[in-house]
Amino acid sequence: MITNLSGSTADIAGINVADGKSITASTWDESVDVSREHKGLWLNLYSKLNSNGINLQNVSIQLPLRQIDLDTVNSNIKNNDKWGYLNNCSTFASKIWNSIASGSSKVDAGSINTPASLAKSITKVGEAESYTLLKYNTSSPHYDSVYYGYPPIKSNNNN
Repeated sequence: MITNLSGSTADIAGINVADGKSITASTWDESVDVSREHKGLWLNLYSKLNSNGINLQNVSIQLPLRQIDLDTVNSNIKNNDKWGYLNNCSTFASKIWNSIASGSSKVDAGSINTPASLAKSITKVGEAESYTLLKYNTSSPHYDSVYYGYPPIKSNNNN
């Protein structure tokens, strides 16, 4: 999840996001019922799933982004609109984080990337680096609609 705290509107993943609002970015396989429209990048799908009562358990760490960091994140989101068994949601999340993290702050999704391996690594980094470590299974702040692809296309799955 990327939250705009800049004081003005910011381009995050190709969407103009108001100050104080958030975007979630992830990749999904098109065989998942909610994402039959696209196999790859999804924006706000995690927030939508959580708001629909699907219990996605999350662990996260946070890091403030400078504009140069946001530019790097946006570029990596744009260039990773794909999903595969060996290039899955865990691969995507670790690529985006590691593109701006330094040294011991980098995370590892495992030799075969899995959500469980990535969660374990995020927890380890969060504890070692004294980041704010967040563990939750509640709804994330949802910004506007669900989108897929880059540039973002508004999904038909917005109800």
